[in-house]
Amino acid sequence: MGWRDGWTFYPTDAKQSPIHENATLQEPDGHSIKLLWADFLESIETGKKPTCDIEVGHLATNASLLGMLSYKLGRSIAWDGEKETIPGDDEANALLRREYRAPWVYPQ
Repeated sequence: MGWRDGWTFYPTDAKQSPIHENATLQEPDGHSIKLLWADFLESIETGKKPTCDIEVGHLATNASLLGMLSYKLGRSIAWDGEKETIPGDDEANALLRREYRAPWVYPQ
């Protein structure tokens, strides 16, 4: 994967060809903020999911945070994506949230 060069998918089957898509960026900074805003507004008008849907971001963030949590524990964990907990593992579940500084409290 790359940002400026686009995206290339390499199948696990070596007989299949890689799939490449060039990046769609706007200069001078190479970002696509205008395109993302246009997509967001279109999704409001049409009811379709935006390209940068919050659920996609949530799931992608979960994957990396759970990897770091597993590394910190020094062992594997089992994730229940529906309940968003680690079943039967109090030590790992305790690391899913942190103590907030008073007067703030963790949302319930």
